[in-house]
Amino acid sequence: MNRKNKITKLKKLFSAPVVDSLQNTSGKHSLLEERLFRRALWMILGVLLLLFLGFLITFFVTVRGAEQTLVPDVKGKLLIDGLVSLQEKELYPRVQVRYTENPQDKNRIISQKPQAGSVVKAGKRIKLMVSRGAVIDKVDSYTGQNLADVKTRLQTLFASFTPLLIVKEPVIFVFDDAPAGTILEQKPLAGTPLTGPVDLIFVVSRGPVGKRYTMDSYLDLKWMDALNRLARANEPFVFELTDETREGEPLVLAQNPEAGEPVLAGTPVILSLSSPEKGEKDKVFGILDASLPQYPVAVDLCVERTPKGGRPSVVLKMKYPGGRFTYPYQEAPGTILSLKIYDEEAARVVVE
Repeated sequence: MNRKNKITKLKKLFSAPVVDSLQNTSGKHSLLEERLFRRALWMILGVLLLLFLGFLITFFVTVRGAEQTLVPDVKGKLLIDGLVSLQEKELYPRVQVRYTENPQDKNRIISQKPQAGSVVKAGKRIKLMVSRGAVIDKVDSYTGQNLADVKTRLQTLFASFTPLLIVKEPVIFVFDDAPAGTILEQKPLAGTPLTGPVDLIFVVSRGPVGKRYTMDSYLDLKWMDALNRLARANEPFVFELTDETREGEPLVLAQNPEAGEPVLAGTPVILSLSSPEKGEKDKVFGILDASLPQYPVAVDLCVERTPKGGRPSVVLKMKYPGGRFTYPYQEAPGTILSLKIYDEEAARVVVE
């Protein structure tokens, strides 16, 4: 009995230390793994935190406001000089161009926006208006052209600007074989640079010396037929009413110069009309009588008719040298007749 107890105690003695040793070893391994996991976790969190801080620093550096700078004064400078001034301030141009009145403004900055002295961020675009110079920068050749055409063209060219070329009045007229109104000489000469307004001095042909023709006959023609023939020939005329009456429409009773008589070009023919015995119903017969300047060359003349409540229409168009002008009419009351020279009204009459 005692022997069995001894053996049992010996088994317990040798078996107990084995179990305790395994348990302690297992506990040590678990503690070590836990520490390594925590350390790795903190390292990962630290790396993420550093990345986040780096992102924040980069973001704020990138989006931070640009440095402010003063806009330089580049108005009046040549374009290249103005661009250099803007570049020094880290500003960028946006260039627009247009014509100006002064030829000396060519390639110069005539305005800027924002204005000089404004505080803006570096990198801002500055709007620059640059001059292309004047519409024309030198005198053209006008020799051989018609004076009236040149005046019209210059008026159209400088409609929106101060005129740089002005035809000096009075124009010098001379007799020449060239058609009347042809420019023979000019000063300044073609190709002269323009630096400001210039007077154009023209020598213009008055037409051949002593050109004559034979006067046509207008006797016994109705007033409208005589008027149309004279207008087609661009021959100046004067209509006058006499006290003699004839049945129907007024007729030409006399003319001066007489038919077949040699006359100088531009000589007006005076036609005497019979007085109307009775006009058309609700119409009035009369004569528009106007005194015009004596033009050196024939001008564009027209008569416009505007009925009461209606639209104007041209009833006569011709070249006229000036002086006295008469226009017979037979119109309803309220009609307006306007005499125009180069589309500018010189006289008018309201039929009553």
